[in-house]
Amino acid sequence: MKKLLVLLGTLAVLGLFASCTEKKAEAPAAPVVKALPAPVDTSKPDAQKSPFAAASSSINATNLFEYFGRDDVLYIDLRDYADYQKKHLRNFECIPYFAYVFDKAAGKDKAKIQLYGNSVAEPAATYKESDDMLEVLFPKDKTIFFMCQSGGRVAQLLSILNAKGYDMSKIYNVGGMGQFTAPEYKPYTVDLLEFKVDAKYSIEGLTRN
Repeated sequence: MKKLLVLLGTLAVLGLFASCTEKKAEAPAAPVVKALPAPVDTSKPDAQKSPFAAASSSINATNLFEYFGRDDVLYIDLRDYADYQKKHLRNFECIPYFAYVFDKAAGKDKAKIQLYGNSVAEPAATYKESDDMLEVLFPKDKTIFFMCQSGGRVAQLLSILNAKGYDMSKIYNVGGMGQFTAPEYKPYTVDLLEFKVDAKYSIEGLTRN
């Protein structure tokens, strides 16, 4: 009788072990996160001449959908709210570049509220806190995908970020909304062409230089 109980106990333990092993084997494999390429595709003809241009980007309208929904990436649309509201990609939040970041006359014209003026290659801070605010909008420790309407605003911003010491190996110009017309982007596109937004922009609480 004692031998039988020991045998049954042993079989029960072995059965539990087998059950746990089976459950582990049945657990789904962790999703494979696709490695990000370098932002600039050096195989493109103008890559060295214009490294910040959308035409030089390794991630663009042909493959952006492969990199959606990542926890390690910020997705930012630099168009103004009116254009963003009409049509945008779901993954992207709106931070209007011309409204908040740069205007050539900012700093000289008191009516201009943008963080920087002068030029995108040599941005002049409008406020004592401009550099801090830039990092609030675009954190230096994050990988960021930028888009606008055609990629031009992104190229300007990338010049500013480069001048401000950002790690450009984390910054991508993925192009413009006008390029994302392929069928694979339809599930990710919010299209409200009949909807109009009149936005007013302001920056308060900062100290002008």
